[in-house]
Amino acid sequence: MFQNVKSIRISDQIATQIRHLLLEGKLKPGERLPTESELAEKFGASRASVREALSALESEGLVERRKNGGTILRRFSLNRVLSDVEFPRKLDRELFFDLVEAREMLEIQIVELASKRADRIDLNRIERALEVMQEDISMNRNGIESDILFHQCLAAATKNQILTGLSRSIGHMMQKTRARTLEVPGRLDECLQEHRAIYEALASHDAELARRLIKAHLAQVRLIMDELDLEKGEP
Repeated sequence: MFQNVKSIRISDQIATQIRHLLLEGKLKPGERLPTESELAEKFGASRASVREALSALESEGLVERRKNGGTILRRFSLNRVLSDVEFPRKLDRELFFDLVEAREMLEIQIVELASKRADRIDLNRIERALEVMQEDISMNRNGIESDILFHQCLAAATKNQILTGLSRSIGHMMQKTRARTLEVPGRLDECLQEHRAIYEALASHDAELARRLIKAHLAQVRLIMDELDLEKGEP
């Protein structure tokens, strides 16, 4: 499972191998790693290199080095990953369009994966989200929560925790945008029809159709936002 390393920055290569083994599931969260001496032998490296690699992994939150000796593998933390990312500073309007762009790219990937991975339980959840939106229309509610629910159910159907977490975060950040677009007369009914079409594509496991439909859905959202901005006189 472990491979000898033969280059400078040996500690970096050791850390990289452990990361990959964890991602591939060959090493499991909660599992205890071999001792430093055993790892040094398996990697064909010095204990100092192993110690340096473990220190780097510990700073990333991937391992926990305990006082009684031994190193335990930890789960990947999405918050930890995102906290280390440096974002450029932009004006609010520029950031908004960055957010819209990120959502479009994310949602396309989500429906492609969901159309391949969604099982009966996932489809039942999405159906329920459609029913909630229909109830919102009948009760003259704004439909924001049912819209968010639908897209989060799509993300959950990918079976990818990172995509699901990102979708949830972006969904909350775009709550005000949803409120503006869904206030447009007739938009909630249109949104429900678009959601139903996406659901049918997922149920048929038609990834290409699902991709086209989500792109059209998001393009309509962007068009409505542009029209609302023009009405307000914003550039």
